Amino acid sequence: MEENKSGVIYILTNPSFPKYVKIGYSDNVNKRLAELNRSECIPFAFRLYAYYKVENRLSDKKVHEIIDKLNPELRSVENVDGKERKREFYAMPKEQAYSILSSIAAINNLEENLVLVEPTKEEIEDEEKASDIESTPLNLERFYINKNEKMIKLHEELFNRFYKKHYDVYEEATPNYIAIRNEKGKNICEVHILKHKIGINTRVPNDKTLLIGEKVPDTYLWTLNYRVYFDNENDIDTIVAILDDVYEQMK
Repeated sequence: MEENKSGVIYILTNPSFPKYVKIGYSDNVNKRLAELNRSECIPFAFRLYAYYKVENRLSDKKVHEIIDKLNPELRSVENVDGKERKREFYAMPKEQAYSILSSIAAINNLEENLVLVEPTKEEIEDEEKASDIESTPLNLERFYINKNEKMIKLHEELFNRFYKKHYDVYEEATPNYIAIRNEKGKNICEVHILKHKIGINTRVPNDKTLLIGEKVPDTYLWTLNYRVYFDNENDIDTIVAILDDVYEQMK
């Protein structure tokens, strides 16, 4: 049987990142969505906004080269440890991204291969909810609403121990996480208070003995590319040691 070499160039959106779209290529876009939506640290799921069917297998790199040539400033680019890392996220409205695919389809006379996906009722409700959250100022008390009380206490103990060592750090609540920042306002870590554990997104510690977590996949947007979870007070000293290491990296 001849191998199926077709796939799609996709546009994904996520209410968690309203100013970005994710553009890439996949042989199986539903499988790609499932992979992305496994994370517990994203409050809303990625959803398929549009796709363009192609007959020949491409690579993400080729798709990104096309868009970068149109406007190289749209792409999310960061420097981590002196190395440039390009993401497949683009700072553009979803309608603009769709217009790019529409132009590609028109050039190839394949408009029938372009599909704009009808959003579900749940997806529309999520977008409205995310919009309301984004426009609402947050403090810690508001952030704690509906959070597990045990996890809240663990977070407070974590910050107190870390603050005693570094009096210049402070916390700031965002719609999706609590940021612990240094005096320059740069994130040392993101604290995600989940139902039965706390997720810490930070940088990879230099001390190899502290490598108890996991690397965040490069396909995600986050600058903080190391993740560790904990769920009891006995782990706090180790988490603080990791944050100490990152704090020193950021000096």
